[in-house]
Amino acid sequence: MKKISTYLVSLVVVALLTAAYPPSYGTGENIVCNSKTLKKEAISILNPFYYSSSKITEITYDYKVQRKEIQVPLFKGERYKLVFNKKSLPKDVVIKIFDKDQTNSGREAIYSSEDTEGDLISFAPKKTKTLYVNYFIPEAKGMKEGGCIAFILGYQLAFLDDKKEETTEEETQE
Repeated sequence: MKKISTYLVSLVVVALLTAAYPPSYGTGENIVCNSKTLKKEAISILNPFYYSSSKITEITYDYKVQRKEIQVPLFKGERYKLVFNKKSLPKDVVIKIFDKDQTNSGREAIYSSEDTEGDLISFAPKKTKTLYVNYFIPEAKGMKEGGCIAFILGYQLAFLDDKKEETTEEETQE
């Protein structure tokens, strides 16, 4: 009986401590991110492209500059549009898209958001191959802070558009 009461008391103590000090995930910073809203806003500018996938990346500004890389495989026979929503970020993050990963010394930047204004950014690559999206995160001045960025990938079947163009050319010739 004594063992059961000791067990119950320890269970209550653990429950109270867990309620008072909930477990923290990640870095422990309070990152406010409404991922559904960010995704909806980014998807709204995809038209005429169809939604394919998305990735929400948590950004934590630290005492040093950081870089995060996302690999995006693209398939032949489709056109793509990449949309980024940075509205949840307290500081600007530069987005650069490369043709090769960060371990390759011969990689070239295909796109950079440095000259782009606004929080909704879109990019349509000319060629379909694997792209590498890099987020360049500036250092924090003072206390740590964070946010998140939404990446949306949209696609459009290129061979369907080619067939439509062929049909309209045949109709105009008749």
